Amino acid sequence: MKCNADDFWDRVNAMIKKKGLTQASLSSTCGFNQRRIQNLSAGSRFPDADECFLMAGELGTTVEFLFTGKETVNAPEITENTKLKIINFISSL
Repeated sequence: MKCNADDFWDRVNAMIKKKGLTQASLSSTCGFNQRRIQNLSAGSRFPDADECFLMAGELGTTVEFLFTGKETVNAPEITENTKLKIINFISSL
């Protein structure tokens, strides 16, 4: 299944609205430049892998959901320590 950026951003923006956030507040919470999400979504571009991971975590969902609209059933819980290891690994690539 191929995901296009518009579908990705539709899901992100729906989750932002559901959580009572804004793109700017999510950007700041994730540690991005305040306009990062706005610029990516306006240009229909995907964020970097580490950005996707951080956004999904802040939105209380998974990267898989943001890309496909489907949640993984029985997905293992990811601890904060595991999140940091994944982010560090991705950042080192």
